[in-house]
Amino acid sequence: MAREKATEYVILGNSAAGIAAADQIRKADRTGWITIVSDEKTFGYSRVMLPLYIAGKIAKTEMFIAPEEFYASRAIRLIWGETATGLDPSARRVTLASGKTLSYDRLLVATGASAKGLEASGKDLTGLFFLRKLEDAEGIRQILSSCSAPAVIIGGGLVGVKSLEALLHLRRQVHLVISSDRILSQMLDKAASDLLLAAMRDRGVHVHFHSDVKAFQGKEKLQAAVLADGTTLPCCLAIIGKGVVPNVEFLRGTGIRLNQGIVVDDRMATNIPAVWAAGDVAEPLDALRGKNAPSALWPSAVEGGRVAGANMAGMSSVFGGALRMNSVELLGVRVVSAGAWEGDQVLVSRRNGGAVYRKLVFARGGLAGYVLAGDIRCAGMLTSLVRNRTEVSAQALAEGLDRGFSYQPRLHMLGGRIEALESQR
Repeated sequence: MAREKATEYVILGNSAAGIAAADQIRKADRTGWITIVSDEKTFGYSRVMLPLYIAGKIAKTEMFIAPEEFYASRAIRLIWGETATGLDPSARRVTLASGKTLSYDRLLVATGASAKGLEASGKDLTGLFFLRKLEDAEGIRQILSSCSAPAVIIGGGLVGVKSLEALLHLRRQVHLVISSDRILSQMLDKAASDLLLAAMRDRGVHVHFHSDVKAFQGKEKLQAAVLADGTTLPCCLAIIGKGVVPNVEFLRGTGIRLNQGIVVDDRMATNIPAVWAAGDVAEPLDALRGKNAPSALWPSAVEGGRVAGANMAGMSSVFGGALRMNSVELLGVRVVSAGAWEGDQVLVSRRNGGAVYRKLVFARGGLAGYVLAGDIRCAGMLTSLVRNRTEVSAQALAEGLDRGFSYQPRLHMLGGRIEALESQR
């Protein structure tokens, strides 16, 4: 009897989603051939740890989530320094930038996203970086070792604020340039953002709201950034964090359904047979909005990769739905938010002279979202209420809001409805 042909798995992407998928595939299929294509010449690492590496808080080896033994122990072939430039779904073949082709039985697209560019003159000067890859962090470290001038960070998102914290740890003077009216505008409302702003200003950070960089100046090396209002900021380093764009260009014309990213179902499958997608490049179903949307979060990438890998290997797994949720600690201030910003009813609490801020947003009979700043206890419970769309009234959570959720809650479930939230103190 002829032996059954081993399944050929190809994974485009060597970050959170791709690594999680490969691990899950190998658990389910011990004989299949797994190939991972990486656009970097390194083993898999955590991008969220790049600012810690810049700050000198961790060694490079501490960033690796998939060191060399990960691939060896799972019999994974890793192709370094290659990107996909074409896909032929009918032939089940991927074309790489080098001209090589890879045949597959099952394909995962986990190509991630690239940083948005900045329309400014002088953007090719030495000293400008998008902090997306390890080589960016290496370049930033090199600039910092040879120049003592201030740094400019463009963009108030997670990349920007964590880069800022790293530079402050190194005692560098920093200018933060933000086009909107607040820090972490995709995560926080104005009140919570102002707590971070106060912490930054206490550390000497110059924050420029409603502004952007229109030009960079220098001779080969960066010497200054010029803002739209004409303000000139001397600097030798600029880190640009203006958001990301999913890496889907090579998929155009293939028949794969695209919005900003790749549209997938709850199995992380695309509309094309034998092709799945996960990570920053994918658009899974949003748990609250009920439609497909980007979810550029590390936990979502890992879960999506695991679900995709399981289904690729013939198992049955379902993605629970993406939820907009972020948590960060910056300069000693902890903030976390999840879910929707608007609703039928909003409860707000400020304590400790404004150093603690909490907001709960209710809609359709339940908790639709929240923002916690300064004290984030019980964020896990609130996230569960949001994700599960649990029926709960504002009155049931009002006491916890006032007390800061500083007690262990007891939820009385009657017919699936939370009737009360009682203190156990």
